[in-house]
Amino acid sequence: MLLELATRAARRKLEWGVLPSTKAMWRTRISMTELAFLVCGLLIIFVGWTADFLGVFEFASSPGGHGSGPTFPLRLFMTMFGVSFATIGVGFENFPQILQDGDRAKRYIVGFLFLADGSLHLYAFNDHLGDLFSATFFALFSVLQLAAAFIIPYTRFRLDLAWLGITAFLILAYIVTRTVAVWPIGVVEEVEPLGVVSKLVEVLTILVLVSLMQSERTARRPSVEASAVPNR
Repeated sequence: MLLELATRAARRKLEWGVLPSTKAMWRTRISMTELAFLVCGLLIIFVGWTADFLGVFEFASSPGGHGSGPTFPLRLFMTMFGVSFATIGVGFENFPQILQDGDRAKRYIVGFLFLADGSLHLYAFNDHLGDLFSATFFALFSVLQLAAAFIIPYTRFRLDLAWLGITAFLILAYIVTRTVAVWPIGVVEEVEPLGVVSKLVEVLTILVLVSLMQSERTARRPSVEASAVPNR
């Protein structure tokens, strides 16, 4: 009887991809399905950004601020399309595991939010081609965020504080530059639709990151308390 129950339990674990071990055995290597969809999503974002970048030179003028005028809807659509396409691979490969492991789902969400915000900062780079400092700023942070989207769900090292600090810095920089004229910009930046969407994404990123850090801290607490209990 016991042997039969053990066999059934083992079969159930095999059918569900060993779901009970998703927390203990964190998969740090990206699967081919996830990688293919993530790369294609990134390519979609780059196609939209390249078209927007060439359009700046075609009209021989750079629009002021973060995504003003008729380009905003297309920029937002290409960003959402690229992120949504990348999500398909993760959902197809890990749907049952994500439903059971909330922390794992949150880590994927943070990665996709970084992918979205990085793509929005690519467009901000186009908007500030006439300003060397601002263009360099957005170029560096967009590349950093896009690279982080590939790292966050799979790294063995918990860099949540670093991701939280980067996101908080971007929000703070936005508030300051929209309030006072800081060097070397020298002017108070306008509040534009693309910038507002970017800050909304970053606020959501902070909320998910804080929730993830709290849940992981809570999950570690019982194991620490159990190890502190002396053996009798």
